Amino acid sequence: MPVNEAVVEEFSYQKIINSRYDILHLHWIVETIIRHPNWIIAALRSLIMLILIDFARTKGTKVIWTIHDSTPHSIVHPRLANWFQKQLLTRIDGYISLSQKAEKIIAETLPTLQYLPHIIIPHGHYRDIYPNNINQDTARKKLQIPENKHVVLFFGYIDIYKNVPHLIKTFRELAPKDWVLVIAGNIERDYLKQEIIAATENDPEVKLFLKYIPDDEIQIYFQSANLVVLPFTEILNSGSSLLALSFNCPILVPNLGSIPEVKEQIGEDWVNIYSGEFTPEVLSQGLNWVMNKKRSSQCMMEKLDWERLSQETFRYYQKIFQQDLEIHNFPIKIRDN
Repeated sequence: MPVNEAVVEEFSYQKIINSRYDILHLHWIVETIIRHPNWIIAALRSLIMLILIDFARTKGTKVIWTIHDSTPHSIVHPRLANWFQKQLLTRIDGYISLSQKAEKIIAETLPTLQYLPHIIIPHGHYRDIYPNNINQDTARKKLQIPENKHVVLFFGYIDIYKNVPHLIKTFRELAPKDWVLVIAGNIERDYLKQEIIAATENDPEVKLFLKYIPDDEIQIYFQSANLVVLPFTEILNSGSSLLALSFNCPILVPNLGSIPEVKEQIGEDWVNIYSGEFTPEVLSQGLNWVMNKKRSSQCMMEKLDWERLSQETFRYYQKIFQQDLEIHNFPIKIRDN
């Protein structure tokens, strides 16, 4: 009988040296390796990772890369990142893109990859991954939000392209009655943090939680929200959008990247797309939409169920091996990074 299961292990340098794995599955590899302020350390990390990949390949390991973005976001050492990515491209055996739009962009920006086995497998949802056992009243009390207020939420790691200062300015310009804006997420750039604080001008209708949010507290922010707004200036795939939808929060997002495909998968009751700049008019339309549009109590995300997507991924692993390895006699041992 064909193999229908895989053993998945977390990455460690020791494991890759001491064990043999059939698949080395990489995510966010460029951002992860290059993300160090010291150029020398980042360069050493790059060399070590490439050596480890080469070592794994000598033992028959196949290297798969799930490409989340067309270009890495906010890289501190761009030239080093470009060099590392070029080296990585010569070492992978196949890749996964998360949407049709991403597949098209990858073909245009990384044309050498088109000759490798590849597949489109969308990003899965986050439902049941994080605790979700409090109600809206409890959540808002924890955030000290009055009962008579509605909540616009931005949640996630805060970076330049996510346009948070502009979101604050736009919200304050519109000044919607009975609405509060909540900004929650970690931020590493001090100047951006100061820009965000300055944009609020101590407005009591803007609440800032500029910190790392532990897993068990994520529910507090989403349960308090009526609408999640993500006014990104650039986007290909958005985990933040899927996280919000997993908590049954409608989203207002730009018509960029893979977002139209998310709308097709989830439905227009939950995903409101705008084109062009994020303006007070766009925000106003989004607030009216979320309050007046009838929707079910739960967002339907069956198309993004992990059981379904994992089977697609496993079949892709089998395809990678079909010409090089007989897979019918033993389970594939996968190390996921």
